[in-house]
Amino acid sequence: MLLAALGEEAATTLGGTFVQHKGITLAASALVCLQAAVASADTQRTVTIVLPDPLASVDACQVQTSTTGRVVKLNVLESLTQIDVTNGGVKPRLATEWAALNESTWEFKLRQGVKFHDGKDMDAKSVAYSIERVLDPSLGCDAYAFYFANTKVATEVVDDHTIRITTTPPQPILPTLMEAVSIVSPTTPRKELTRQPVGTGPFRFSKWDPQAEITLDKFDGYWGDKPAVEQAHYRWRQESLVRAAMVKLGEADIGLNIADQDADNPATDVSFHNSEMLRIQINTDQPPFNDVRVRKALNLALDRQGLIGVLVNAKATPAAQIVGPSALGYNPDIVPYPFDPDAARKFLAEARADGEPVDAPIQMIARANNFPNADEVMEAFVAMWEAVGLKVNVKTLEMAQYRASGKPPFEANRPATLRFSSHDNATGDAGVSILAKYHSSSFQADVPNAEVDAMIEKALGSTGEDRRAQFQAILKKVHEEIVPEIWVYDMVSTARINPRITYVPNAASGSIIDLASIAFD
Repeated sequence: MLLAALGEEAATTLGGTFVQHKGITLAASALVCLQAAVASADTQRTVTIVLPDPLASVDACQVQTSTTGRVVKLNVLESLTQIDVTNGGVKPRLATEWAALNESTWEFKLRQGVKFHDGKDMDAKSVAYSIERVLDPSLGCDAYAFYFANTKVATEVVDDHTIRITTTPPQPILPTLMEAVSIVSPTTPRKELTRQPVGTGPFRFSKWDPQAEITLDKFDGYWGDKPAVEQAHYRWRQESLVRAAMVKLGEADIGLNIADQDADNPATDVSFHNSEMLRIQINTDQPPFNDVRVRKALNLALDRQGLIGVLVNAKATPAAQIVGPSALGYNPDIVPYPFDPDAARKFLAEARADGEPVDAPIQMIARANNFPNADEVMEAFVAMWEAVGLKVNVKTLEMAQYRASGKPPFEANRPATLRFSSHDNATGDAGVSILAKYHSSSFQADVPNAEVDAMIEKALGSTGEDRRAQFQAILKKVHEEIVPEIWVYDMVSTARINPRITYVPNAASGSIIDLASIAFD
């Protein structure tokens, strides 16, 4: 059975036993152990989730990163608000209600009787501490980098269960932005990342063995509904085939990012749109990427459609902008760059004639195991660029190195650099993405533009249909004139789910696995 699941040449670690699957069969004793472990898991209401990557951090600082968020967000750590993936917008979590007192200040009423896992009370002071910590520029947290880098935030503790938050400039969608700020115990270190997050969620963080697994245990003092799951184990295997086989054999309950070629069981394999957009960031600190003609040539050289159903999930679609149709501000009139290698060669020839070093080597930095068949997709793109005269080499990094590679200061003499990345926005509002990627205050803004900055600042202060129209205009200008990136795909992901549990993936499942949504059959 194992040979059929994994293939003759595959090798992995299953059930704690290393198996070389060529000419060696799995020992009967190992099968007995595996069956006993599965039976025990059923009895103890334990689930095992197999991830495609190890975690670089479990700190609240980095919950917006999918590798961290999948484990701790909503499980260990909670925020004042929570994204409503069904209806859009946000709904209450640690805050029960909120109201705008004026254009700059919002007042949040906090849930009473909530305890942190260390026994401390969750109150307005701890919320203020959490906001101060996660928005400290020296920590470089995701919420600061993505959403608040150009915003001054001040807090006022009104009473134990009331806090006022003032932003400059005004943030009309502050309740939405606050879902990115996880609330932590005041015992959390203020100026450094922690490996032992202490939150208010239905699970407490129990153990992290960086070489093996993470364990979460149900928190008996949780303020809300008690989940059916009592304990969760997270393990990681880079090979899609191995993740799929672990679920098939009963060693895991959920396997994420299953490649199309391994998703061969309609009864257990579920595909879903995951709000994730794949893009290739164009760093313009080195020529020839300072020339918009070269940036357009990079886009025109790629046959995105040709890889769909071959190396990319058949339900994926070529992307053209930073958000999908469900987000306020999505522009339906923006279409992906066509596959036009002749036009790409023409742009490159013009840039070369003007002295741009288009023949110099280019490096593309990528994250290991970013998505199923990632290596093969990048190889295909490299070949397409080579066909129009560009020389691109791929440099693959593990998660911690990859994150560091995207933050300045950069090496002065580094080659022209592309960065294969993804962006996930399940907030329902394009503003959080536009601010993070295109405003000059963000280190992620590769082509700073004063006109775009002014457009963003004006749009962020608007609401309703006016806000939608302004975001649409920004996205159109960025796509047609600025060209700071190569949009690749609006992604679809596949999860394999063990029939012993009930779990329905949604748009957030690429970055959040809410253990409370799991039931046992």
